[in-house]
Amino acid sequence: MQKLSRYVIASPVFAEGEENRHVLFSTRTGQIFEVPQAIWTVLREGGFDKLNSDVLTQLSEAEILVPEAEAELSTILDQNRDGIRVNPHLNYVIQPTAHCQLGCGYCGQTHERTNLSRANEADILRDVEARLDRGPFAELNLCWFGAEPLSGIQQMRSLTPQLRSLCQERGVEYRASIITNGLAMSRKIGADLVGPLGVVSVTVSLDGTAPHHDRRRHTKSGKPTFDRILANLVQLVATTQDAPIEIKVRCNVDRENASDVVPLLRRLRDEGLERAVQFYTAPIHSWGNDAQRRSLEPADYAERELSWFVEMKRMGFSVPLVPKRQPVVCLAVQPDAALVDAHGTLFNCTEVSYVPSYGTPNRFAIGDLTTGERQAEVRDILGSFNDQVEAGAFGCSHCPLLPVCGGACPKEWIEGRAPCPSSKRNIAQRLLLAAAFERMDRAAGDPSLPAVA
Repeated sequence: MQKLSRYVIASPVFAEGEENRHVLFSTRTGQIFEVPQAIWTVLREGGFDKLNSDVLTQLSEAEILVPEAEAELSTILDQNRDGIRVNPHLNYVIQPTAHCQLGCGYCGQTHERTNLSRANEADILRDVEARLDRGPFAELNLCWFGAEPLSGIQQMRSLTPQLRSLCQERGVEYRASIITNGLAMSRKIGADLVGPLGVVSVTVSLDGTAPHHDRRRHTKSGKPTFDRILANLVQLVATTQDAPIEIKVRCNVDRENASDVVPLLRRLRDEGLERAVQFYTAPIHSWGNDAQRRSLEPADYAERELSWFVEMKRMGFSVPLVPKRQPVVCLAVQPDAALVDAHGTLFNCTEVSYVPSYGTPNRFAIGDLTTGERQAEVRDILGSFNDQVEAGAFGCSHCPLLPVCGGACPKEWIEGRAPCPSSKRNIAQRLLLAAAFERMDRAAGDPSLPAVA
């Protein structure tokens, strides 16, 4: 016996010729299908015997239909735990410096001119080696993070060949990424990133065009940064045309700059970047402060985001409409993953270091490079997130998006805020857009959305 999964979302009805249809999204598998309205009606009413065997097979394989006795929440969380347990990637984040040139008003960090010491570097190598040896791991995912990591470029240049050597000795692939404000990303540094530093993913933030960006992401002395960052970005794209690298542009959005998202898209297009970068927006959120008070209301953000998706498609950007299955929400739930800051302190979250509101010592610290991890109970505050969801601690246990959201941010839930992604409020409309965009792609010779007859 089967039942309609609780992890299925349907678009509003739309007309295809003389037939009404829906797009169905199985969040358990991340698969989407177009189906006639009659099939969706049968699924909702439980009359599965009215469906032919081919349709039943398709729907079962997509986990739109599941065994009647299955406790689906337990299934999803068990799959998440299995994904964590067999994860072949060791995720390790290094903050080579506590310094940043920018004075962003929504940042909760306190910055200082402190970089990793030589002793810290040696300790990092020992720490990474020990974590790799607890594997087996097939890949080291190394992320350079901030403050502003390029302010610690010398430490990056010193550590990278040694980290790559550790990986080579163990037959482990080395993959590096960087999240940077882009201000110091000169032509030489850009070439170093994709060359000797082995970086394959770069994320840069632009909070709108110059008038908006420069009011928000200025230097600590108040100087503008937009023109220089954009020039560096254009230069990086030109330098890496033949390199296997992804370049992401993030726009942090609140009430102040929401109207400038589309002008920013136009500017990026005018610079010829629409095919070269992956653009996305993110609502301003708390970073150990009250920055979220500047945010748009979630429903307002979700509605505006749909219009941004349309503009992105029109201008030739890739559009991240439908989220994918996400069994591992973040490094917080991975028992061997860690972040190390420029003082040698260890964390299992990327948003807590250098944040004074978390106390001295930082209440999220799980140890340090000298003595190792000594605060298992602190790691478990975030690391036990799936167990807490199963116990019903958060709204995730009732949400059909849990398989693709993963819970979004354990720290936000634990601090009493719901970090639900915008897709929770606009996923049905996203599915309609997926159908519309598929027809545009089909007309261009690139169909992508399967249909259930």
